[in-house]
Amino acid sequence: MNLCRLFRVNGRLEESRAAGERAAMLGTLPEALVDLADTYVAMGESDLALEFFERAIAKRPNLARAHMGLAQALLMKGEFGPAWAEYEWRYRLAGTENILPKFKQPQWNGMKLKSSRLLIVCEQGYGDCFQFARYLPLVGERVKDVYIGVGVELRDVIQRVKGSHVCYERWEHIPPFDFQITLSSLPLVFGTTLETIPSDGPYLTADAAKAATWRAKLSTLAAGRKTVGFVWQGRPTHPNDRVRSIALGHLTRLLELEGILPVSLQAGAGREQLLQHPARSRVFDAADELATFDDTAALISQLDCVVTIDSAMAHLTGGLGKRGIVMLPKAGEWRWFEKRNDSPWYPSLELVRQDASATWDNVVTRVIDRVRG
Repeated sequence: MNLCRLFRVNGRLEESRAAGERAAMLGTLPEALVDLADTYVAMGESDLALEFFERAIAKRPNLARAHMGLAQALLMKGEFGPAWAEYEWRYRLAGTENILPKFKQPQWNGMKLKSSRLLIVCEQGYGDCFQFARYLPLVGERVKDVYIGVGVELRDVIQRVKGSHVCYERWEHIPPFDFQITLSSLPLVFGTTLETIPSDGPYLTADAAKAATWRAKLSTLAAGRKTVGFVWQGRPTHPNDRVRSIALGHLTRLLELEGILPVSLQAGAGREQLLQHPARSRVFDAADELATFDDTAALISQLDCVVTIDSAMAHLTGGLGKRGIVMLPKAGEWRWFEKRNDSPWYPSLELVRQDASATWDNVVTRVIDRVRG
């Protein structure tokens, strides 16, 4: 079982599968079934993954890892009905019990609140917050007084989403409230199916003054060329970052395309690759001017296209309704489904996936064709 996990973390999937199948044959530990199921997920074999997550839950009904794995596998297949209920197990995983305060207030069930106040907590990663912010207008139709707890990096973008909410970035500033819910529980509350994902147009907007400043600056820098934003590195602490991030060297052919101004949206980890890249003089590095996602949203709103890995930038681009190309590993995360080149969550995004070789070269070749077009 431990070998299965260790091989998977190091990308040695065939060896992980062999060890996991051996463990499942020899022993009775439900955790071994979950590790094997996680390997099947990494290999893109979702049907086998579902089978083993189910077997693990049957053996140990309160095994949170198995429930969460089952949720993500069901979501990837678009089976939203049972998936959202399973997704509620995310704060029963080891190490997550104290992420949220121990609320005395009841969890909101979606009913209309005529006089009560609701707190929504933006509790997951930046990309998740952008993805589920689409539900705030629906909340506003049922609840008049809505408070949102959100980090300062996201506050301004979330505040502009249509609805009746007011954002707070510090717990002690939030007024008294009567009901509470996490932002990523809203799909469950609204009974979201694959067919009813709220996706009828952009729901995120950029600051008009900041966008105007970027429009003028890019016009001068681009000198008639198309402007294409780039993101190649995700947050290093993300559990799947080794799979989703790309070394900038893989994108050299893209950076050297004639007729475009490459605009680096990469801030923090990964930016050092640009400083060492031979094509860096062709690239406009915007990182020093992107203090928050409000700044980034304004810049993205004025670009012709964004080319990105699976990161918060993909969600921000899609939420703004801007044209984007998302480069995905062979086995991507649940929100991008299986084998699709479009996104029901974001109609403006195109998905370009690794083929059976699980390398990035073929992905870059296809992205070049789309950018040229």
